[in-house]
Amino acid sequence: MARKKSKKSNGEAALIPDETDRIQYVSLTDETRRRYLNYAFSVIQSRALPDVRDGLKPVQRRIMYVMYNDLGLTSNVKARKCAKITGDTIGNYHPHGDMAVYDALVRLAQDFTLREPLVDGQGNFGSIIGLPAASARYTEARLTAIAAELMSELKFDTVDMRDNYEGTRKEPVVLPSRFPNLLVNGTQGIAVGMATNIPPHNLGEVVKACLHLIDNPEATVAQLMKYVKGPDFPLGGRIVTDRRELRTVYETGRGSIKVRAEWEPDKLQTGRVKNNIVITSIPYGVETGPLMVDLGTVAETKKLPQLLSAIDESSEELGMRIVLELKSADDAETVMAYLYKHTSLEQNFNFNATCLVPDEHENLKPAQVNLQELLSHFLKFRLKTITRRLEYLLAQLLKRIHILEGFEIIFNGLDKALKIIRSSQGKADAAKRLMDVFPIDAIQVDAILDMALYRISELEIDRIMEELKEKRAEAKRIQALLASEKKLWGIVSDELRELGDKYGNKRRTAIGSSEEISEFDPQAYIVKENTNVVITKDGWIKRVGRIQSIEKMRIREGDEVLNVLPASTLDAIVFFSDDGAAYTLPVDQIPASTGYGEPLGKYVKMSDGAKIIAGMTTDSRFTPADNPPEGDSPEPYLLIATARGQVMSISFSSFRLASTKLGRKFCRLAKEDRVIFVDLITDQQTMFLATSGARVIHFELTEVPLLAGPGRGVRGIKLEKDDEVIGAILLARPGDTLHVINDNGNKLAFGQAKYGVTSRAGKGVKTSQRTGFKEIVRPDIQLVDWSELE
Repeated sequence: MARKKSKKSNGEAALIPDETDRIQYVSLTDETRRRYLNYAFSVIQSRALPDVRDGLKPVQRRIMYVMYNDLGLTSNVKARKCAKITGDTIGNYHPHGDMAVYDALVRLAQDFTLREPLVDGQGNFGSIIGLPAASARYTEARLTAIAAELMSELKFDTVDMRDNYEGTRKEPVVLPSRFPNLLVNGTQGIAVGMATNIPPHNLGEVVKACLHLIDNPEATVAQLMKYVKGPDFPLGGRIVTDRRELRTVYETGRGSIKVRAEWEPDKLQTGRVKNNIVITSIPYGVETGPLMVDLGTVAETKKLPQLLSAIDESSEELGMRIVLELKSADDAETVMAYLYKHTSLEQNFNFNATCLVPDEHENLKPAQVNLQELLSHFLKFRLKTITRRLEYLLAQLLKRIHILEGFEIIFNGLDKALKIIRSSQGKADAAKRLMDVFPIDAIQVDAILDMALYRISELEIDRIMEELKEKRAEAKRIQALLASEKKLWGIVSDELRELGDKYGNKRRTAIGSSEEISEFDPQAYIVKENTNVVITKDGWIKRVGRIQSIEKMRIREGDEVLNVLPASTLDAIVFFSDDGAAYTLPVDQIPASTGYGEPLGKYVKMSDGAKIIAGMTTDSRFTPADNPPEGDSPEPYLLIATARGQVMSISFSSFRLASTKLGRKFCRLAKEDRVIFVDLITDQQTMFLATSGARVIHFELTEVPLLAGPGRGVRGIKLEKDDEVIGAILLARPGDTLHVINDNGNKLAFGQAKYGVTSRAGKGVKTSQRTGFKEIVRPDIQLVDWSELE
């Protein structure tokens, strides 16, 4: 702590604490809250959200001000390096990172991002393919013509100015925009606790809506939507959201708008395939690079057999042109319905009209606005801007009139004035003597004394008098305008109409309806084929057309085939894991391969250490279809057994439909338990359970409860300590036998005659005192002869 000297009563110096350097103890919670709120307020107001009046964020406003005011980069001059623009913006107005400023500059120049670009970029400013812009030292830029409409009235003192961050320059608080830039070009931003996402709109439509709102200040959003049909994206697309839903979006300032690509038959017929279709526009924000990768993957993996290939032929001359080669022209609707569902050719635009809105004291506050409020705020600002422009012009006129009136007074007594000037002792003496004789002030006399002598000629005097007359008439006209709000609104209307006629263009985004969205049916796009799905013990899967022998099948070293399931490509396979989860995967999504296939974990999210223990087909030729249920659980049923001896049954019906990657629970397990057996009950009556301790129990399936959903079941066998169930078998005929391999590697058989039916939950029969059971012998895999079924 700093200290300073003071004198004691006896004259000695003493040290006392300096009151200006005192340590203060504050609440950490309160201080953190205060500082975080300051940070949040700064992000909201000074970075992320646009101003409703000019539609710009601070960084965008400063970039454009530098280009217009400091560098003079209007649309009719030579462009300059973006590094210069970025550097001046950072150094003079926006002390942030150069990449943040340059990225904002790049976005202002991208014609696929803004509906009406504000910067004319020369060089690589990125592309719709997804390539980034070149470095700022390689690119050049200047303002576009329409960008000048945002700043042309700065010279008329139409907006407030404030000090820059270091107090050396002035910058505008807001630009005097002549059109609703926020709605025309849209914006995106993420603040603290809020965000904004406004799509671009058509300038002509927005201007017409403004004109209607000027004439009808109480107009509703529905009435304004007669002019603003919906967003108008730079790359087109087609809006397939109903008008009623669109109206809700514009009335609340929030909602979702569905946009999809447009396509048409190939009119150029490039010669590769006659059945081509061409995608002519894509949703806003979609990059064609990743899109082409997705389309190529769909074609290569045969997920959509009707699609042969996709080629991007887009260019400046042809515009957007993505050619899809099809097997048949009749497949076009089918192909596009699939692609809308599985690629970015259809997108939801999340509309969020949050922006900074001025209150009655001109303080900016974030608010979510509807269409009517957004346009009203702009029009009020426009009225105020025009008023300030006229006031500025009037003030300049009155200054000139004041000087001209001084000339008029002097001209009426010119000979006397000249005599006074010639006899004076200098400019100051002449000024004093003129003001003593003529009714003029210091400003007028300075102008008179600075006037060139040639201007006292008769011709020049007539010109000055004519100018005075014109200036008085103009001042009177402006005063009349300022006195009438109706006339001021007339100026707003006329200027908006003129701007709309000058820069307006045709709508690019088509307006459709939700009726165009056909219900997606995956099976309508899959060619039905008979196939076999191979599952290995290590969890690898593949799809194979015909199998001659299990032994000749190609699998990874150390792995073995768990099952081969016959099915058609319109069906699904259910995979059961030992952690009680089941995963249903459509057969057409299982990789067709003559190699090892792929791990199931690539398609589903299995828990660590979980293993696939069984699989079942949903093909009704091999798995019975659902029978009408007596209760809520239709047949057929699954029989489930766990290592801790629990058994249960559950309907197979709920597993027929494709699952999410997380799968569905079919069994709830106790701690350290796992599923060891899952099979379908058909005509079986009894079952065997076998344990590692060489115990066997045989009981009827009627003793196993049918559960409505996943549960823990009931006890099938009472286990001794350190014993566990290793497997089970369902028995349908008297000759069905349980086969096991004991610890010595011997194969043992247990028939129903010797090991008769007992009650469930007993200890079972101890079959050996010396050795235990290692595993149950699985029945041989039965391959289907497709030639007999086709």
